[in-house]
Amino acid sequence: METIGLILSLTLTLMVLSYILGDNPLFKLAEHIFVGVSVGYAILVAWHLVIVPAASWPLVAKLPPFLLGFLLIFKILPVQSKIVSALGSVSLAFLIGVGAAAAIGGALLGTLYPQALSTAAINLNFNNPLYADAPYPWMHNQWLSNLVIILGVIGTFFYFTFTHRPKGFLGGFREGFVNFFAGMGRWVILITLGALFANTVSARIALLVSRITFLVNGFQSLK
Repeated sequence: METIGLILSLTLTLMVLSYILGDNPLFKLAEHIFVGVSVGYAILVAWHLVIVPAASWPLVAKLPPFLLGFLLIFKILPVQSKIVSALGSVSLAFLIGVGAAAAIGGALLGTLYPQALSTAAINLNFNNPLYADAPYPWMHNQWLSNLVIILGVIGTFFYFTFTHRPKGFLGGFREGFVNFFAGMGRWVILITLGALFANTVSARIALLVSRITFLVNGFQSLK
């Protein structure tokens, strides 16, 4: 059985790598197998972790999700009237609203708020003992790194500033001030995206190396 599993793993791996030569039926077959297995796994997880536990809920707790799920049927009907479309839109509005709230809440509480707290906790005081091993505190690597972090965070926030342009001298001064930090934030975002892309590429290469190592070690163990 182990030998059959290794042969299947090698076959599927070669089918996926055949995409290097261009789109072909072997790659399509491997893609369909992957999608089918993923959908089957998702259905099993939903059944055992969502549907089966929900069966023990009280009847009152079952009605809202059942009703919302039933209303989704109206969105797949081939012919829809305004009333039927409105009934299906109730569930879609609920799903979109909950999804948007979860995404916004996750971004605020999971990213922006911790980042703001961490940035506010940075100490740039020259009397900080952390910078005592440098001739001048502003020449310490840690002090310079902290300064770059603070300016980068402030610039990134300024990059997403969308307000009406005020008139007068102060308005022009404010616009120049905002544009300066927004330009700095733009470069920070570009560098961050570049680092994320490089990290993604290195992760894909690491997966490829891990896959090849798994196959080589597997076939060597059969000897």
